[in-house]
Amino acid sequence: MKLKIRNRKFPITLTLLRVLLAPIVMLVILYERKNIAAFLFVLTALIGFFDSLIAKKKKRSQLRSIVDLLADKLLVNLTAIALYFKAVLPLWVTLVFLGRDLLTVSGASILLYKDRRREFKPTFSGRIMLFFQIMAFIPAILQTIDWLLIYIAVFLTAASAVEWAFKSEFRLVRRTDMDEFRISKLIKFSDVFTLTNVVSGLTAILFSVTYKHNLAAIMLVTAVIFDYLDGKIALLTKTSNEFGKELDSLADTISFGVAPAVFGFSLIQTPLAIIAFAIFLFCGILRLARYNIMEFKGEYHGMPITLNGVIVPLVYFLKMPFDYYPYLYLILSILMISSLRVKKL
Repeated sequence: MKLKIRNRKFPITLTLLRVLLAPIVMLVILYERKNIAAFLFVLTALIGFFDSLIAKKKKRSQLRSIVDLLADKLLVNLTAIALYFKAVLPLWVTLVFLGRDLLTVSGASILLYKDRRREFKPTFSGRIMLFFQIMAFIPAILQTIDWLLIYIAVFLTAASAVEWAFKSEFRLVRRTDMDEFRISKLIKFSDVFTLTNVVSGLTAILFSVTYKHNLAAIMLVTAVIFDYLDGKIALLTKTSNEFGKELDSLADTISFGVAPAVFGFSLIQTPLAIIAFAIFLFCGILRLARYNIMEFKGEYHGMPITLNGVIVPLVYFLKMPFDYYPYLYLILSILMISSLRVKKL
Protein backbone atom coordinates (compact mmCIF):
# COMPACT_ATOMS: atom_id res chain seq x y z
CA MET A 1 0.00 0.00 0.00
CA LYS A 2 1.28 3.46 -0.90
CA LEU A 3 0.32 6.21 1.49
CA LYS A 4 1.06 9.92 1.27
CA ILE A 5 -0.12 13.22 2.62
CA ARG A 6 -2.74 14.87 0.43
CA ASN A 7 -2.54 18.61 -0.09
CA ARG A 8 -6.05 19.57 -1.07
CA LYS A 9 -6.91 22.78 -2.81
CA PHE A 10 -10.55 22.84 -1.67
CA PRO A 11 -10.61 21.98 2.07
CA ILE A 12 -14.26 22.94 2.57
CA THR A 13 -15.99 19.58 2.99
CA LEU A 14 -16.91 20.09 6.66
CA THR A 15 -18.05 23.64 5.93
CA LEU A 16 -20.37 22.46 3.16
CA LEU A 17 -21.62 19.70 5.46
CA ARG A 18 -22.70 22.37 7.96
CA VAL A 19 -24.52 24.27 5.20
CA LEU A 20 -26.50 21.12 4.33
CA LEU A 21 -27.22 20.20 7.96
CA ALA A 22 -28.72 23.62 8.83
CA PRO A 23 -31.95 23.23 6.78
CA ILE A 24 -32.21 19.63 8.00
CA VAL A 25 -32.21 20.90 11.59
CA MET A 26 -34.97 23.36 10.67
CA LEU A 27 -37.02 20.63 9.03
CA VAL A 28 -36.70 18.28 12.00
CA ILE A 29 -37.79 21.05 14.40
CA LEU A 30 -40.85 21.76 12.25
CA TYR A 31 -41.72 18.04 12.34
CA GLU A 32 -41.49 18.27 16.16
CA ARG A 33 -38.79 15.60 16.50
CA LYS A 34 -37.13 17.53 19.31
CA ASN A 35 -34.61 14.89 20.38
CA ILE A 36 -33.34 14.32 16.85
CA ALA A 37 -33.34 18.09 16.26
CA ALA A 38 -31.26 18.75 19.38
CA PHE A 39 -28.89 15.93 18.40
CA LEU A 40 -28.34 17.35 14.90
CA PHE A 41 -28.12 20.94 16.14
CA VAL A 42 -25.39 20.13 18.66
CA LEU A 43 -23.63 17.98 16.05
CA THR A 44 -23.63 20.83 13.51
CA ALA A 45 -22.35 23.30 16.10
CA LEU A 46 -19.53 20.93 17.13
CA ILE A 47 -18.56 20.35 13.50
CA GLY A 48 -18.32 24.14 13.15
CA PHE A 49 -15.98 24.28 16.14
CA PHE A 50 -13.69 21.55 14.79
CA ASP A 51 -13.89 23.03 11.30
CA SER A 52 -12.60 26.34 12.66
CA LEU A 53 -9.71 24.60 14.41
CA ILE A 54 -8.74 22.80 11.20
CA ALA A 55 -9.02 26.01 9.17
CA LYS A 56 -6.52 27.78 11.43
CA LYS A 57 -3.87 25.23 10.45
CA LYS A 58 -4.52 25.53 6.72
CA LYS A 59 -3.87 28.29 4.23
CA ARG A 60 -6.76 30.77 4.41
CA SER A 61 -9.27 30.72 1.59
CA GLN A 62 -11.48 33.67 0.76
CA LEU A 63 -14.33 31.45 -0.40
CA ARG A 64 -14.06 29.16 2.61
CA SER A 65 -14.33 32.12 5.00
CA ILE A 66 -17.54 33.26 3.29
CA VAL A 67 -19.07 29.75 3.19
CA ASP A 68 -18.14 29.38 6.87
CA LEU A 69 -20.08 32.58 7.60
CA LEU A 70 -23.03 31.28 5.57
CA ALA A 71 -23.03 27.99 7.51
CA ASP A 72 -23.17 29.75 10.89
CA LYS A 73 -25.88 32.18 9.80
CA LEU A 74 -28.02 29.45 8.29
CA LEU A 75 -27.84 27.35 11.46
CA VAL A 76 -28.81 30.25 13.74
CA ASN A 77 -31.47 31.87 11.58
CA LEU A 78 -33.19 28.77 10.24
CA THR A 79 -33.35 27.39 13.78
CA ALA A 80 -34.77 30.70 15.06
CA ILE A 81 -37.40 30.75 12.30
CA ALA A 82 -38.42 27.14 13.01
CA LEU A 83 -38.68 27.82 16.76
CA TYR A 84 -40.83 30.89 16.06
CA PHE A 85 -43.23 28.90 13.87
CA LYS A 86 -43.48 26.26 16.61
CA ALA A 87 -44.38 29.05 19.09
CA VAL A 88 -41.23 28.50 21.16
CA LEU A 89 -39.45 31.80 20.43
CA PRO A 90 -41.33 35.12 20.39
CA LEU A 91 -41.24 37.17 17.19
CA TRP A 92 -39.10 39.98 18.63
CA VAL A 93 -36.27 37.57 19.56
CA THR A 94 -36.33 36.05 16.08
CA LEU A 95 -36.25 39.50 14.48
CA VAL A 96 -33.21 40.53 16.55
CA PHE A 97 -31.25 37.51 15.28
CA LEU A 98 -32.45 37.96 11.69
CA GLY A 99 -31.88 41.72 11.75
CA ARG A 100 -28.27 41.44 12.88
CA ASP A 101 -27.44 38.92 10.19
CA LEU A 102 -29.33 40.89 7.55
CA LEU A 103 -27.03 43.78 8.41
CA THR A 104 -24.01 41.48 7.99
CA VAL A 105 -25.17 40.08 4.65
CA SER A 106 -26.16 43.50 3.27
CA GLY A 107 -22.90 45.09 4.33
CA ALA A 108 -20.87 42.17 3.00
CA SER A 109 -22.65 42.34 -0.37
CA ILE A 110 -21.82 46.03 -0.71
CA LEU A 111 -18.18 45.51 0.28
CA LEU A 112 -17.77 42.56 -2.11
CA TYR A 113 -19.40 44.52 -4.91
CA LYS A 114 -16.90 47.34 -4.43
CA ASP A 115 -13.89 45.03 -4.08
CA ARG A 116 -13.97 41.24 -4.42
CA ARG A 117 -10.76 40.88 -2.43
CA ARG A 118 -12.61 40.41 0.84
CA GLU A 119 -12.56 37.59 3.37
CA PHE A 120 -14.62 37.12 6.51
CA LYS A 121 -12.84 37.21 9.85
CA PRO A 122 -15.20 37.17 12.86
CA THR A 123 -14.51 39.50 15.75
CA PHE A 124 -14.19 38.27 19.33
CA SER A 125 -17.63 39.65 20.17
CA GLY A 126 -19.04 37.87 17.12
CA ARG A 127 -17.67 34.54 18.34
CA ILE A 128 -19.09 35.10 21.85
CA MET A 129 -22.45 36.04 20.33
CA LEU A 130 -22.54 32.85 18.27
CA PHE A 131 -21.65 30.73 21.31
CA PHE A 132 -24.52 32.13 23.40
CA GLN A 133 -26.96 31.89 20.50
CA ILE A 134 -26.16 28.18 20.21
CA MET A 135 -26.37 27.64 23.98
CA ALA A 136 -29.72 29.45 24.10
CA PHE A 137 -31.17 27.35 21.28
CA ILE A 138 -30.35 23.94 22.77
CA PRO A 139 -32.94 24.07 25.61
CA ALA A 140 -35.35 25.92 23.29
CA ILE A 141 -35.23 23.05 20.80
CA LEU A 142 -36.06 20.70 23.68
CA GLN A 143 -38.94 23.09 24.51
CA THR A 144 -37.55 24.03 27.93
CA ILE A 145 -36.56 27.59 27.08
CA ASP A 146 -33.98 29.30 29.32
CA TRP A 147 -34.84 33.00 29.29
CA LEU A 148 -31.57 34.06 30.90
CA LEU A 149 -29.63 32.54 28.01
CA ILE A 150 -32.07 34.07 25.53
CA TYR A 151 -31.65 37.56 27.00
CA ILE A 152 -27.85 37.22 27.04
CA ALA A 153 -27.89 36.08 23.40
CA VAL A 154 -30.20 38.95 22.40
CA PHE A 155 -28.03 41.51 24.20
CA LEU A 156 -24.82 40.22 22.62
CA THR A 157 -26.48 40.10 19.20
CA ALA A 158 -27.60 43.73 19.49
CA ALA A 159 -24.19 44.81 20.81
CA SER A 160 -22.46 42.97 17.97
CA ALA A 161 -24.67 44.76 15.44
CA VAL A 162 -23.63 48.13 16.87
CA GLU A 163 -19.97 47.10 16.73
CA TRP A 164 -20.37 45.93 13.13
CA ALA A 165 -21.46 49.45 12.16
CA PHE A 166 -18.02 50.71 13.22
CA LYS A 167 -15.83 47.66 12.58
CA SER A 168 -16.53 45.37 9.64
CA GLU A 169 -15.82 41.65 9.93
CA PHE A 170 -14.74 41.66 6.27
CA ARG A 171 -11.14 42.59 5.60
CA LEU A 172 -9.18 43.19 2.42
CA VAL A 173 -6.77 40.55 1.13
CA ARG A 174 -4.05 40.93 -1.46
CA ARG A 175 -5.62 38.66 -4.04
CA THR A 176 -8.91 36.86 -4.58
CA ASP A 177 -9.29 33.12 -5.07
CA MET A 178 -12.94 33.34 -6.09
CA ASP A 179 -12.17 32.68 -9.77
CA GLU A 180 -10.67 29.30 -8.84
CA PHE A 181 -14.08 28.08 -7.63
CA ARG A 182 -16.21 28.51 -10.74
CA ILE A 183 -18.68 25.64 -10.84
CA SER A 184 -18.46 25.34 -14.64
CA LYS A 185 -14.75 24.55 -14.29
CA LEU A 186 -15.06 22.20 -11.34
CA ILE A 187 -18.14 20.05 -12.00
CA LYS A 188 -17.53 16.94 -14.12
CA PHE A 189 -20.01 14.40 -15.50
CA SER A 190 -19.26 11.90 -12.72
CA ASP A 191 -20.09 14.58 -10.14
CA VAL A 192 -23.74 14.43 -11.26
CA PHE A 193 -23.89 10.94 -9.74
CA THR A 194 -22.16 12.24 -6.61
CA LEU A 195 -24.82 14.93 -6.26
CA THR A 196 -27.50 12.28 -6.72
CA ASN A 197 -25.82 10.39 -3.89
CA VAL A 198 -26.20 13.52 -1.71
CA VAL A 199 -29.87 13.86 -2.66
CA SER A 200 -30.46 10.19 -1.81
CA GLY A 201 -28.88 10.68 1.62
CA LEU A 202 -30.91 13.80 2.32
CA THR A 203 -34.09 12.02 1.22
CA ALA A 204 -33.25 9.13 3.56
CA ILE A 205 -33.00 11.64 6.41
CA LEU A 206 -36.38 13.14 5.48
CA PHE A 207 -38.04 9.71 5.42
CA SER A 208 -36.40 8.82 8.75
CA VAL A 209 -37.73 11.86 10.62
CA THR A 210 -41.20 11.22 9.19
CA TYR A 211 -40.96 7.56 10.31
CA LYS A 212 -41.10 6.14 6.78
CA HIS A 213 -38.30 3.72 7.53
CA ASN A 214 -38.81 1.36 4.59
CA LEU A 215 -38.36 4.22 2.15
CA ALA A 216 -35.42 5.58 4.15
CA ALA A 217 -33.66 2.21 3.98
CA ILE A 218 -34.25 2.03 0.23
CA MET A 219 -32.74 5.49 -0.23
CA LEU A 220 -29.63 4.43 1.71
CA VAL A 221 -29.14 1.56 -0.73
CA THR A 222 -29.79 3.94 -3.64
CA ALA A 223 -27.03 6.20 -2.34
CA VAL A 224 -24.64 3.21 -2.37
CA ILE A 225 -25.47 2.54 -6.03
CA PHE A 226 -24.81 6.14 -7.08
CA ASP A 227 -21.62 6.21 -5.03
CA TYR A 228 -20.37 3.16 -6.92
CA LEU A 229 -21.37 4.62 -10.29
CA ASP A 230 -19.70 7.97 -9.72
CA GLY A 231 -16.40 6.29 -8.85
CA LYS A 232 -16.49 4.00 -11.88
CA ILE A 233 -17.43 6.80 -14.29
CA ALA A 234 -14.71 9.09 -12.93
CA LEU A 235 -12.20 6.27 -13.43
CA LEU A 236 -13.37 5.45 -16.96
CA THR A 237 -13.54 9.07 -18.13
CA LYS A 238 -10.41 10.10 -16.21
CA THR A 239 -12.15 13.27 -15.04
CA SER A 240 -11.38 13.09 -11.34
CA ASN A 241 -10.20 16.31 -9.68
CA GLU A 242 -9.71 17.61 -6.15
CA PHE A 243 -13.12 19.28 -6.07
CA GLY A 244 -14.75 16.01 -7.11
CA LYS A 245 -12.96 14.22 -4.28
CA GLU A 246 -14.20 16.85 -1.83
CA LEU A 247 -17.74 16.47 -3.18
CA ASP A 248 -17.53 12.68 -2.95
CA SER A 249 -16.29 12.94 0.63
CA LEU A 250 -19.21 15.24 1.48
CA ALA A 251 -21.70 12.86 -0.15
CA ASP A 252 -20.34 9.89 1.78
CA THR A 253 -20.57 11.74 5.08
CA ILE A 254 -24.19 12.75 4.45
CA SER A 255 -25.42 9.45 3.00
CA PHE A 256 -23.40 6.95 5.05
CA GLY A 257 -22.70 8.93 8.22
CA VAL A 258 -25.48 11.39 9.04
CA ALA A 259 -28.35 9.52 7.33
CA PRO A 260 -27.74 6.13 9.04
CA ALA A 261 -27.34 7.91 12.39
CA VAL A 262 -30.66 9.73 11.99
CA PHE A 263 -32.24 6.48 10.78
CA GLY A 264 -31.13 4.68 13.93
CA PHE A 265 -32.04 7.63 16.17
CA SER A 266 -35.60 7.59 14.81
CA LEU A 267 -35.91 3.91 15.78
CA ILE A 268 -34.51 3.95 19.33
CA GLN A 269 -33.57 6.80 21.69
CA THR A 270 -32.30 5.13 24.84
CA PRO A 271 -29.28 6.75 26.57
CA LEU A 272 -26.99 4.02 25.20
CA ALA A 273 -28.42 4.48 21.71
CA ILE A 274 -27.86 8.25 21.77
CA ILE A 275 -24.23 7.73 22.83
CA ALA A 276 -23.73 5.04 20.18
CA PHE A 277 -25.14 7.21 17.38
CA ALA A 278 -23.01 10.16 18.50
CA ILE A 279 -19.87 7.99 18.49
CA PHE A 280 -20.87 6.60 15.09
CA LEU A 281 -21.13 10.10 13.62
CA PHE A 282 -17.91 11.22 15.27
CA CYS A 283 -16.05 8.23 13.82
CA GLY A 284 -17.55 8.92 10.39
CA ILE A 285 -16.33 12.51 10.51
CA LEU A 286 -12.96 11.36 11.86
CA ARG A 287 -12.66 9.00 8.93
CA LEU A 288 -13.54 11.89 6.64
CA ALA A 289 -10.76 13.98 8.20
CA ARG A 290 -8.28 11.13 7.71
CA TYR A 291 -9.40 10.75 4.10
CA ASN A 292 -8.90 14.47 3.54
CA ILE A 293 -5.25 14.48 4.58
CA MET A 294 -4.10 10.98 3.59
CA GLU A 295 -4.13 9.20 0.25
CA PHE A 296 -4.34 5.42 0.08
CA LYS A 297 -3.43 3.72 -3.17
CA GLY A 298 -5.24 0.51 -4.06
CA GLU A 299 -7.02 -0.09 -0.75
CA TYR A 300 -9.08 1.51 1.99
CA HIS A 301 -7.69 2.11 5.45
CA GLY A 302 -10.55 1.12 7.75
CA MET A 303 -13.96 -0.15 6.71
CA PRO A 304 -15.33 1.89 3.78
CA ILE A 305 -18.03 4.20 5.12
CA THR A 306 -20.19 3.20 2.13
CA LEU A 307 -20.83 -0.19 3.76
CA ASN A 308 -23.02 1.56 6.34
CA GLY A 309 -25.48 2.12 3.49
CA VAL A 310 -25.65 -1.64 2.99
CA ILE A 311 -25.43 -3.03 6.52
CA VAL A 312 -27.97 -0.72 8.20
CA PRO A 313 -30.79 -1.31 5.65
CA LEU A 314 -29.97 -5.04 5.63
CA VAL A 315 -30.39 -5.50 9.39
CA TYR A 316 -33.54 -3.36 9.27
CA PHE A 317 -35.18 -5.50 6.58
CA LEU A 318 -34.06 -8.63 8.44
CA LYS A 319 -36.01 -7.20 11.40
CA MET A 320 -33.16 -7.17 13.89
CA PRO A 321 -34.53 -5.97 17.29
CA PHE A 322 -34.02 -2.24 17.76
CA ASP A 323 -32.37 -2.84 21.14
CA TYR A 324 -29.38 -4.30 19.30
CA TYR A 325 -28.85 -1.24 17.08
CA PRO A 326 -26.57 0.65 19.53
CA TYR A 327 -24.19 -2.32 19.63
CA LEU A 328 -24.21 -2.61 15.83
CA TYR A 329 -23.43 1.10 15.43
CA LEU A 330 -20.59 0.87 17.95
CA ILE A 331 -19.08 -2.03 15.98
CA LEU A 332 -19.39 -0.07 12.73
CA SER A 333 -17.77 2.93 14.43
CA ILE A 334 -14.73 0.90 15.45
CA LEU A 335 -14.41 -0.66 11.99
CA MET A 336 -14.51 2.75 10.25
CA ILE A 337 -11.50 4.10 12.16
CA SER A 338 -9.64 0.80 12.45
CA SER A 339 -6.46 -0.15 10.60
CA LEU A 340 -8.43 -2.75 8.63
CA ARG A 341 -7.28 -2.86 5.01
CA VAL A 342 -9.93 -3.40 2.34
CA LYS A 343 -9.03 -3.65 -1.34
CA LYS A 344 -10.80 -1.16 -3.58
CA LEU A 345 -13.23 -2.61 -6.09
